[in-house]
Amino acid sequence: MREAIFILLVIAVLLAFTAIRYRKQISAVVQFWKMLDQARKTNPRSEIDEPSNSGSGPLVNCAKCGTWVPESNAIRLGTRVFYCSSACMEKAAKVA
Repeated sequence: MREAIFILLVIAVLLAFTAIRYRKQISAVVQFWKMLDQARKTNPRSEIDEPSNSGSGPLVNCAKCGTWVPESNAIRLGTRVFYCSSACMEKAAKVA
C-alpha cells in the first residue's frame, strides 16, 4: 500500500512540475476551449443579415461604366441599353 501511495505522489509531483513548465500553453488551450464553447452557444444564423430580394432578377450591364445591376433597378433606354444610374445616363448623353 505504501508503494502505491509513493508512486501516486511521484506522479502528482511530475504533473505539477509539467504544469508549471507549460502553464502558458495550458492557459492558451483553456482560453481556446472557452472561445469554442462560447461560439457553440451563440446562434450564428441570427447574427447574419440575409440579403434582401429587392434587387432580384437578371443582371444587366451599364452601357457607360460597365457596372452590373439588377434589371429592376436599372434605367432602360430602348430595348437593349441599360444604365446603372441617372448620372451615368447623363454622362453618356454629354459624350454623344
